[in-house]
Amino acid sequence: LQVGSNDNRDSARIEVEFEDYGSIVEFPSSEAVSEYVKKLSSHDSGVPVPCSSFPPGCGFEQFLVSFASQNAEMITDSQIERLWEARELIARYGPNLLPLIARSVLIWNRRDELSRMRELLTRWGRIKPETALQLLDFKYADGKVREFAVACLDESLDNDRLHLYVMPLVQVLKYEPFGSCALARMLLKRALCNYRIGHILFWLLRAELGQLSEIGQELTKTYKRFALLIEAYCRGNYSHLHSMLRQVDMVARLTNLSKIIKSMKDKECATKHLQKELTSYVEIMQNMISPLDPSDSLGALKTEMCKVIGSAKQPLRLTWTNPEPLARLHSETHEIIFKNGDDLRQDMLTLQVMRIMDAFWKSRDYDLCLSIYEVLPMGRNVGMIHVVQNCNTLFEIQCAAKQLGSTFSMDCGVINKYIRNCSGDTKLYLEGVDRFTASCAGYCVATYVLGIKDRHQDNIMLAKDGRLFHIDFGHFLGHYKKKLGINRDRVPFVLTDHFLCVIAKGKANYQESHEYKKFKQLCTDAYLILHERAKLFVSLFSMLLCMGLPELQTVC
Repeated sequence: LQVGSNDNRDSARIEVEFEDYGSIVEFPSSEAVSEYVKKLSSHDSGVPVPCSSFPPGCGFEQFLVSFASQNAEMITDSQIERLWEARELIARYGPNLLPLIARSVLIWNRRDELSRMRELLTRWGRIKPETALQLLDFKYADGKVREFAVACLDESLDNDRLHLYVMPLVQVLKYEPFGSCALARMLLKRALCNYRIGHILFWLLRAELGQLSEIGQELTKTYKRFALLIEAYCRGNYSHLHSMLRQVDMVARLTNLSKIIKSMKDKECATKHLQKELTSYVEIMQNMISPLDPSDSLGALKTEMCKVIGSAKQPLRLTWTNPEPLARLHSETHEIIFKNGDDLRQDMLTLQVMRIMDAFWKSRDYDLCLSIYEVLPMGRNVGMIHVVQNCNTLFEIQCAAKQLGSTFSMDCGVINKYIRNCSGDTKLYLEGVDRFTASCAGYCVATYVLGIKDRHQDNIMLAKDGRLFHIDFGHFLGHYKKKLGINRDRVPFVLTDHFLCVIAKGKANYQESHEYKKFKQLCTDAYLILHERAKLFVSLFSMLLCMGLPELQTVC
């Protein structure tokens, strides 16, 4: 029975297939387990300890605190025994300790304890979403535990919060022993009830099909499972089926067109060919819902504004009008980059984790003005990227100011002057500096926690309203980019004198300024908020090991 990857990389995994047996072999029903537990209730060894049995000065609350930060990997057998003895109290007052108990071999290898655990799950208190996500990792194979975790997620996450976790939940479908499981049913139900969730689920499943189809000629069990889930979604979402078919057709045409364009060496010739071919696709690729973001409607395709970007993969930059009535107040066009040749799953993962960070910060009333754009993989090395408008890279700002050379030769006040020139008056300038300070703090903390590397002037951008943001996350989790064997990244995150000059509003001694001290405190507060949820981030990346990303292979 295939249940997922081998978690012990130092030993082999053996799959055993037994011959057919004359009778049905199945796990006892819940009723049978409950009856068995009742028979065991008279045994002294199975009686849980009461609160009064804890030593003076070390009550049950202290007991819970002592295990709250405990790592399931480091817990000892004696500690498991203590937890198991207090299981009834933990189920009521400390339900989030379930991962420590559910991981123990001492319980699952014993029929009596297994039966008690199964029965206790029916009375276990509700757990936090981050705890439930941890229980969906491959380390927790018991079906009832996974069903309980899914039920808690379904109950506690509204559509906006569930949308943040669709990507890891799609990946942990690979750890389920059967296609028809509680997680698949929950995702399908929520997708059919909310088109935004259904949209991202549909495209992530298609992207996984593209990855799995390259493994071999024979279709894997996971491929068939994902294909059936897509079919079930399409059958239940008939009202949006025509729109989805148009999106799939668009992606297929752009994929074929990009293959032709990649064979052209001259950028101008490639752009002319792109515009010529798009002219014949106009009726198919306009006046539709955006494949990248279902909340956006694409109007007329502006073929004369579409172009080929001069880089190794030659991505396509496409422009549509914005048909919304108030578009002139926000953005009159929609711009999307279509990429063929790059695996965008790592970029999407990084941005999705940043969205989760931003949600935690906002829940504590910290708005760090992050500009998290949309990235969506749509097949094997195929996907779309949203273009953030009204912004420039730091290199473009440097060149415009005629400050040639690297960051170190750049005038420390050039970014501050750029924000002042874009603002127009003092009030707007001060608002822009506030946004710059908040966003700089957010990205300093986020890039440090995620170990994002290869930061330079071409992948750090600045919007005209003062928001700083990062793009292109090709290296993360501390994987440095090297040149001649030397690490190009020398600092844990980017915070230059040019940034500090803006934060201090152009003051000369910016490191002694009040604004700089406030900035440091903001970074500290933002980091501590994330540190409180450290287990969640570790669990997320552990769940995503099966993605096969080169820079996400092990969890320390």
